[in-house]
Amino acid sequence: MMRLIESVGRFPREFLAYILDIIGLISIALEATRDLLEPKRRQIFLNLFVRQLYNTGVRALYINGMIAIFIGALLMSRLFDYIPHQVLSQQYGYLFVVIIFRELGPLISGIILIARSATAITSEIGFLRMTREFQVLHGLGISPVFMFLLPVFFSFPISLFLMFIYFDFVCILSAYVFIWLSDPGLSFYTFLFSILNQISWNEIAINAVKALLGGMMIGIISIHFGARDSDSFDDVSQSISDSTTSQLMAFFLINIVLSLLAYTQ
Repeated sequence: MMRLIESVGRFPREFLAYILDIIGLISIALEATRDLLEPKRRQIFLNLFVRQLYNTGVRALYINGMIAIFIGALLMSRLFDYIPHQVLSQQYGYLFVVIIFRELGPLISGIILIARSATAITSEIGFLRMTREFQVLHGLGISPVFMFLLPVFFSFPISLFLMFIYFDFVCILSAYVFIWLSDPGLSFYTFLFSILNQISWNEIAINAVKALLGGMMIGIISIHFGARDSDSFDDVSQSISDSTTSQLMAFFLINIVLSLLAYTQ
């Protein structure tokens, strides 16, 4: 009975500690932004930030674009066949925004960010922790927060928003190409404006908030699990697994809650 009570009580205790750790990392990152006021440190940060942004956002273009091509060709181009041309400018553009711009684009981009970049951050931090590299950095007077946490904290939200843009743009192009093959008379500008006319500033703002909160949480969670005590490769592997699970749950929750708050009438 005592073991049962202990196992039941362990989850809320560990979950509360996890939430407090995440809040603590966010506060540490915000506090470390004061170092950016110094010109020399700001230059170092910009170099780290640009490198992280390139690795996270720019180099993800190919995989993000390939999935967008598949979605545009296999889903949105087929959906076009069911929309009468008389109501193209209203219904197809609205369905494209609802399916791609609101939901699939953010979700798929977030999953790519988690699978491609966040796991790499967790493994990098875990191996540095396992080999006691952080103690070396402290001995050299270098802050691991400034070197690792701060670039991820700022680059992940921007990278995620760039991935949203990649996905939507490539999906529009691929959908049009496959539609044009069956209907060469369709004007690209008619097709494009039928979609753009349905995108409001509210839609853009909600996507920006999804990128900001989602990217920040993905980056913070990856750092949190990577920085746990690691004495072996098995510990690092477990940290990567736990980090990926937590990131997916947090990112899906953020997207669902924001969509419900923004789009439920």
